[in-house]
Amino acid sequence: MTSPPGKRRTRAHVLADLSINHVERQVLLCGFSVDRVQHDYGYDLTMATYSDTGEFEPGGVYIQVKATDRLPRLAGGNTISWPVSRRDLKLWFQETYPVILVVYDGQEDRAYWIHVQAYISDRRTPELFAGGDTISFHIPIRNRINPRAIRAIARCKNDIHKQIRGKGPEHV
Repeated sequence: MTSPPGKRRTRAHVLADLSINHVERQVLLCGFSVDRVQHDYGYDLTMATYSDTGEFEPGGVYIQVKATDRLPRLAGGNTISWPVSRRDLKLWFQETYPVILVVYDGQEDRAYWIHVQAYISDRRTPELFAGGDTISFHIPIRNRINPRAIRAIARCKNDIHKQIRGKGPEHV
């Protein structure tokens, strides 16, 4: 009698781990911290930022990471087209702090990002939620995830916080 095949680690499992590790490393290189979301309901990571003196900065960044070995580029090769679930988009649309979509290219060990709220801000709400189950996001390949991008995302989060709460302790 032949025993059934054992559990296997697939390429999809490896890619998922590599993609998360890639983003975590870029965050850690900036001196920030990152937590993995245990129950994925539209986010894989949350990023906390710190001032130059190491003080915790309020607010957070939500990150959804996708991975592939076949990066879907549009004609010209300068833009990635990635399908986004409208269920995820509905959640992200309601967030105050930045939601970052990251697409990891396993073949090149590179990742690309887009700030979701900024991307959808110039689109009308009905067109975002009309149609099928997904909507295509177009991510410029110049948007590489690296420490410079992580710091820009942190500045965006801090700017949003200032708009919400005021500019400093005198407003507390």
